[in-house]
Order: sequence, then structure tokens, then C-alpha cells
Amino acid sequence: MIRVKYLVSIIFLWTFLPVKSQLLKELIENDEGYYNYVSNPGFEETKREYCKWNQNGRNYMEDIIAWDSPTETTPDLFSLRVKKSCWSNPYKHSGGKQSPRNGDNMAGLKTYGKGGTETFWHEYLSIKLDSTLVPGERYYAEFHVSRAVKSRYASNNIGMYFSDTAIVTRDRMPLFLTPCINTNRIIKSRWNAWQKISGVFEVDVESKYLLIGNFYHDNRTEIHKFDEGEGGAYYYIDDVEVRRAKPEEEISPSPKRSIPPTPKRILKKAELVSTKEIKLDSIDYKVGDRITLENIFFEFDKAELLPQSKQELDKLVDIMTDYPFLRIEIGGHTDNIGGISYNKILSQERAKSVVDYLIEENVNQTRVSYAGYGSEKPLTTNTTEEGRAINRRVEFIILGN
Repeated sequence: MIRVKYLVSIIFLWTFLPVKSQLLKELIENDEGYYNYVSNPGFEETKREYCKWNQNGRNYMEDIIAWDSPTETTPDLFSLRVKKSCWSNPYKHSGGKQSPRNGDNMAGLKTYGKGGTETFWHEYLSIKLDSTLVPGERYYAEFHVSRAVKSRYASNNIGMYFSDTAIVTRDRMPLFLTPCINTNRIIKSRWNAWQKISGVFEVDVESKYLLIGNFYHDNRTEIHKFDEGEGGAYYYIDDVEVRRAKPEEEISPSPKRSIPPTPKRILKKAELVSTKEIKLDSIDYKVGDRITLENIFFEFDKAELLPQSKQELDKLVDIMTDYPFLRIEIGGHTDNIGGISYNKILSQERAKSVVDYLIEENVNQTRVSYAGYGSEKPLTTNTTEEGRAINRRVEFIILGN
């Protein structure tokens, strides 16, 4: 209950201020001032709930009051307000085993990816707080998570970062920032129960924005793989709270420092590299990049892939999985032994075999095409066996990203 001595102040503030100030909110909601700075903590306030899967990033998040996707990845809203047949109803993904912790809605985001590159596998939620966090003051924060039963992995490193400015990027890349609150333990449960992540902290600068997600590189993230499920680690988020810490609440241990990975290599214009000299996950892909897949093998004079090609092809599958907007062309090339027409057909059939493999591994066929160039584009001389071996190759070129 609000103390009587505050009533005059409340009436004055309500009457003469155009908007409710922070002080007024503290007086009305709790006379001790421990109110939640997160205005839509359970994702209940929305303009609408979508039935279909979210593929529109920030535009989609505009319909969830106050929340945003800072990196233009695609966190999701799950709701009991839509039909059970809708993608966004939790029933669709758990057979009724999972639902929001409270209310009708909850958010969902990825914290770890299976492909070895972080792009798009680290998703974030962000919100502008109702009150500014002040250096030297202690604050308490918590949110609740539940691993989705559809998720193949569980991970640690799910945390909260506070910023003085709004963080907005368009590259869908992870944010390597040291969070104020983080879980070092892998969040897993046989029954996928809701678990609380919380802590008490101080900020170095005045902070107005909160971000939730995984702020560490995959090689510093611990995981557990389940026998069933798909994709990477995926978690539901609900009931987010940030408030002033109470006198008895002590500062929590600081999370480990987030260390950014080595920058990815940007290829020069018209530069051709091969997987003999560079790893596929070390490239910052852009339209026009060409990469030779060194370890692709076929039956002699045929288009049938040999088993030893699988390892290289699976790395390419991972890249296509981790970069969901990447579009590529697979190009087949031969030496000059044999007729021009024959070589062109053979190279095209071999390129098609690679594309067929990618499609069988769930790469959408709209993202891959193929072409056979025969002996038209040699890399070196065809007068030696060594040169001809170099010219017999499979390449992929980036058409879109």
C-alpha cells in the first residue's frame, strides 16, 4: 500500500505533469521504488500475433510493443492467441508440452548454431528501459528461459547486456559484448522446465537499453546435443525484469569477458581461392566471390560423387545453413582432354550432382543453381598432367547474400 504521506505528492504530480515521471511511477507501483523497468516483460502487449513463421526481422518485431531485433535476425513470438495449427502456436512445436510461463505469449531465439559459423544462429531481443541505469547504483535483473523441445542442442551463455545507446546492425552477425548477467551452465532439462537466469550488477555508464542473447563466440559456448530435434540451440524467453537491487541483494560474480573472433577474410575482386588454403567458415562472403572446392571426387569419366566428397560437401551445407540468404552457383570445369561438347555436358552433370547433394541435405533449391563450363575457363596450362588436374575442378560463386 502507498503510504499516506505520499498521497499529496502523487496528486500534485498526476495533476501538473504531462506524463508520469519516474518518481510518480515509483510512488504508484511500489512505495519502495522496486518496480520493473521493462515495460512489456512478458511480450503480452502486441499490435497483432502472426500465424506464419517470422522471416521479416525488424519489421516483424515492430508489432511486439517496445521490443526490437537489434541485428535484424528473426526472433519469434509464440502465442496461445492464434490457432493451434499456426506455426507461432507453441502447441505446433511441442505437442502441448510447452507454453508461456505466464500469460499467452513468449519470445523465442537461437543461441547456438550447428554449422561452425555464427551468422544468424545468434539472435537477440532488445528493449529501451523505462528508467536509466546509473553508475554506482546496484540493479537486479532476471528473465526465464526454456529450451524448445524441437531444438537439437542446449547451450550456456544466455545473458543480458546493458547499453547507453541503441545497438542497431544489419549484418545479422553476433554481438561480442561482455554481458552483465550470464549463465555459465548449460540450460537443459528433461522436461524443458522454465529456469531463471538472474543476477545483481552495476553499470559503467548510464544505460538505457537491454539486450538478451548469446554474446560469446561458438567456440566459447558449451553445448549438449540431444538424440532428437533439429537445428541449433533454441530457447523460449518470458518474464523479463530489471529493477533497483534491494539492500540485501549482493553483487553477482562478473561474467567472463567476451572475446571477438579473428575477423573473416574479405576476398579481393576476381580473387579465386580454394579450400586447400582457406576454411569455408573464415570468409566474409560477398557477391562475386569464387571458391574452389578441392576435395570433390567423381567416378572416372562420370558424374557420380565418390564417398570421400562428403566431408567437403557437408562443410558447404553448413555454410548454406548458417547464411540463410546466401545464393550460389555450382560450376563444373574439366581439362581439355576429350571433345568440347562432351566436356561441357560432363561438367554440367557433375555440377548438378553437387547441387542434388545440397538439396538432399535440406538446402532450398531456390538458393542453388549449376552450370557446366567444360574446358572454357582453365586456371593454368593444359599441357601437363599437373595443370590438367588443377583445371578439373568444382567451384561455387556467390550470387546473392
